[in-house]
Amino acid sequence: MDETGFVVRHRWDYAFWLGFVATSWLAVAMGFLPPAMERYAGQAPYAAPTILVAHVFVYFAWLALLTLQVTLVNRRRIAWHQNVGIAGMGLAILVVATGFGAEIYSQRFWAQTDPENVRFFTFPLFVLVVFAICVPLAFRARRQPAVHKRLIYLGTAAIMGGPYQRWWGGAIDRLTGTGPFNTWAHYYAGINVFILIGAGFDLATRGTVHRVFRIAIPLLVAGQIAAIVIWYSAWWPPLVRTWLGIAAP
Repeated sequence: MDETGFVVRHRWDYAFWLGFVATSWLAVAMGFLPPAMERYAGQAPYAAPTILVAHVFVYFAWLALLTLQVTLVNRRRIAWHQNVGIAGMGLAILVVATGFGAEIYSQRFWAQTDPENVRFFTFPLFVLVVFAICVPLAFRARRQPAVHKRLIYLGTAAIMGGPYQRWWGGAIDRLTGTGPFNTWAHYYAGINVFILIGAGFDLATRGTVHRVFRIAIPLLVAGQIAAIVIWYSAWWPPLVRTWLGIAAP
């Protein structure tokens, strides 16, 4: 147990993390494989810039790192896990940097044909900010395993929002129609399912939900609601165009 009396390890933890890693890889395959195949066939709407290519490799590298770290913990290679984690902080910085860079390029391209597309910038901004908060906090709490791994879980779940909205988005749209609720469900359903599963696993295996989830869940929901309000505001599109150097329509 940790200093709060929370059970740090449970015999089902490895199966849980293995499932998280496996479904993350599946989401990436289902969400990004179709556009990747279009790009490979020369049917993409624009040629991939260097920053987008770098982001793809960094994204896959983060999942590969997560897979390795879960394996190392399961094999009790804790020293290796910690050393790899230190190197992983550099990769986390690249996730954020290349993510913003790729999205800025994409926004500048799509604004030429769809001026309203700049509203979408709230979504990558949200997921990258969540990742950029959770991962450094996880690194700081690396001597507190229960805190550390839940922060890594939340940060990774956030950046899984992209592939999940590509995978599930169409089906969600058919159920929820259009409007703010649809936008929230379309973009944040994958993230929220992961969050609820994580909290539910705590409850099932420890009889309580860890304080990381108790603090993070209301903050994340509030952030999502704020992001949707901003999405539909009148002032957001001109602000994004100013930030990204996009000419007014």
